[in-house]
Order: sequence, then C-alpha cells, then structure tokens
Amino acid sequence: MVSSFVTLHKMSYDTEHVRNAGDTPGTITGIPTFAELLENPSLADLYTSIRQAETATGPELVETTTVSKKTVYDYLHKLEQAGLISKVGDETGTAVYTAQEFELTLTVRETEVSITPKIIEVIAQKNEYPAIERVLEDYGIVTFALAYDLVNAHSEGEVTIRQIASLTDLSPGTTYDLVEALYSVLDLGDDDSTPTTYTPDEFDAEGGDLLEEYADK
Repeated sequence: MVSSFVTLHKMSYDTEHVRNAGDTPGTITGIPTFAELLENPSLADLYTSIRQAETATGPELVETTTVSKKTVYDYLHKLEQAGLISKVGDETGTAVYTAQEFELTLTVRETEVSITPKIIEVIAQKNEYPAIERVLEDYGIVTFALAYDLVNAHSEGEVTIRQIASLTDLSPGTTYDLVEALYSVLDLGDDDSTPTTYTPDEFDAEGGDLLEEYADK
C-alpha cells in the first residue's frame, strides 16, 4: 500500500497516523483539509464552534461566524468529506452536524506530542494573539504542540518557563509571550495567576537533558 503524505512546516506525516478518537477509531481521509485546519483560523473556528455546541446547522453557523454564507457551506462540505464532522440528523430539511474527535500523534526529538481538537481551538484564535501566530508560522505545528503541552505542565508547576524555552528552542521572549497567550486562551491558573517573570540570566543552560526529564514525566 502506498502511503499518502502532506508536507506542512517542513514535516510529513502518514494518513495512517491521523485517526478519529474513540473505541473504534476510523482513519481521517482528508489530509489536505486536516492540514488546512492547522493553518486556517476561520476553518478551525468553524470546526471548534460545532464541537463546542455539540450539534450545529449551517444556518446557525452562518449567524455566528465571520465568514460568508458560501464559505460556511464550503467549509462544512470540506470538513464532512474529510471525516472531521458528520451529519447526525436534520431539522426541517436542514442537516445537523456534529464534530468528530481526533488525535494525531507526532514524535519530536523522542518526545510524543498530540494534535487534538483542543489545539485546533487555540489555532482558531491565532489572529488575536500574535505570539501564537508567530510560533506557528516560524516554528511549525510540532513545536507549537510541544509548547502547548509544556505550558499546561507549567500551569501545574511541573516545568519552568526557562525549561519550556530550552525544550522548544524558542527564544526567551517568544516563550514568555506564548505562555502568556496560552494562559489567556486556555484560562489556566487562578484568576490572579500570570506566568512567572524572568530575567535573561535565568535562561543560562541547565545541566542534564531537560527533554529526557520531561519525557520521563
């Protein structure tokens, strides 16, 4: 069997690795659409809107999205063909859609990262957060997914901002900006919680392999 690949931010992945989550996962067939979902915030927002609402119709989405009616229906067709949404009924002749859960597992420097709908929810807001857009554009989805996991770990006190910078190869400033953005988008920490500030000296190299340390957790 010949595998189908799509290049995205200098990486390739096999369609066999992109599957719907659940007890009986099925392979997502629309890899170009999946790739667009990672880059197009409007498409990501439409998918996220359906997922958050649990079910949605075309007319409902037209009312709540910023894209044109034609684009909404083009996106619905594209997502359905890709297996990312499915029809679950109809209301007076109007199709009702639900979002499919999925997980794409990638390995970066011996550490696994997963692309899930929660990351798509963040990508949907990238135009509002320059740090998110900058990391996605300059470093790609793999680095962004790793940073996403690390920021969640940071909110639990498991890693420091210095470690996130070291593990992702992001600059200290970009790391802090991204942590701050993800704290806002994901509503991490307490109401008064913000990422710990840093000074350049705090980013001196640490002993030991931080990536291995994180992977062990």
